[in-house]
Amino acid sequence: MSKPLIVYLITIAVCILSCRSGSSGGGSTGTSTGVTVSGVVKSSSGSQSEMVSWVIVFVERDSGLSQFGVLGSLGNYEIENVRLSQPQTIVLLDPQYRLSAVLTSPGTTTGTIFQYFTSNLVTIPSLVHQGPVIKFSDTSSIAWTANTAGDSDSDLIPDGLDAISLGLADTDADGIDNSTDFDLDGDGIINWYDDDDDGDETIDVYDTDANGDDIADLSQSIGELYFSQDLEFVAVQVIQEVQSDSSLASSLILSAKASSTGSIDTIAIAGPDILLEDATANVTTDDQTSTTAWDRTLLDDGLSEDGNSDDLLYARSVNLGSGKSPKANQLIFFTVTDTSAVAWSYPYSFPSLTSGVVSGSFDSTTSTVTKSGSPFSVAENYSWSVHVFDAQGVKIYGSESVAGTVDTFSIPSGILDNTQTYTAQVVASTIDRINSYPTWTVKSLNFSLN
Repeated sequence: MSKPLIVYLITIAVCILSCRSGSSGGGSTGTSTGVTVSGVVKSSSGSQSEMVSWVIVFVERDSGLSQFGVLGSLGNYEIENVRLSQPQTIVLLDPQYRLSAVLTSPGTTTGTIFQYFTSNLVTIPSLVHQGPVIKFSDTSSIAWTANTAGDSDSDLIPDGLDAISLGLADTDADGIDNSTDFDLDGDGIINWYDDDDDGDETIDVYDTDANGDDIADLSQSIGELYFSQDLEFVAVQVIQEVQSDSSLASSLILSAKASSTGSIDTIAIAGPDILLEDATANVTTDDQTSTTAWDRTLLDDGLSEDGNSDDLLYARSVNLGSGKSPKANQLIFFTVTDTSAVAWSYPYSFPSLTSGVVSGSFDSTTSTVTKSGSPFSVAENYSWSVHVFDAQGVKIYGSESVAGTVDTFSIPSGILDNTQTYTAQVVASTIDRINSYPTWTVKSLNFSLN
């Protein structure tokens, strides 16, 4: 066979393989469509019907991709686009979408459990819910990966926080560096669903190095808010404003940065009706803000807290219904539908913090604002600032950040005019997990500066 012919045949073979496999780049999960899986979940009593309205989630170990379904009247589910060739685990959420249980199975070594698997079958063995864990009734069709979590008392419940975890670059001592470890504290909860990733007893929302790799989170794009496919990152900002009766009115700013090489058609939010029902969306046009019923989509139109139009940042400013606010460890999903109508979901877990009332007062003699109250219960790792408004409600000044442990701030000279009327607001915020996206903010009632 001649050399030119060999080269030609090789070229043709490469082309055929490329066409079959699709593009491996581009950052879109749509290049590898999954399968539709089905199964049932039983309660510990053996009842399937008791599990109605619970939520089952198949979570990819390495990407965080989370395909989910709500259990039917007989504890049954059917979920599309699950890539069973990729290592998966399963988590169970209660009907309010709060994390309830993680997958477990006895490891081959005493004191360990398996949690990640692959499978060639689309009919998944039935699962049994037992408190903080769920178990397969039959594992003969399940291929467990080598990854394990600790279970020192052999009760098939992950040990949780490891006492030796503090200050280690490989917190759970599994040989995987924290920057790439899918369960870096080894507590049996995959990072995307764990609100204390490194197990240092400081929840991520207050932790400047949440993955425990000794590098400040804001200087790197690593963590449970970042994804390698479809989306670069997601961010959820909870904003609570103190009302005259000391209650808190809650709103959300939901943001998702799309990959520049993806093929996204829409991004929508899926989650519990108990949180999202009756929510309204803010729309700003010609410097005027109005509200409309929220269809649970995010927009890239330059009018929705999304920066400029068509800049791949999708967002929405949303007012939650009266009396509604996120609960600890409650999940929502950013569901991305690509141009071929394939949908993929990425999780966000609300932190387990307790918010409260903050207030401010003003001493005109010293031009000093005093902060009062506990906006984040006993936590002090937050900052606050002072915002000043003129008689028309236009903000004319915003202060630098003040540590939560400090209670006073002096407004600089030259800001206030003794002939004018002003009000101010104290704004307390947790740290940014992503630059300019504080996770939780509490705003005081406006108070007089005259």
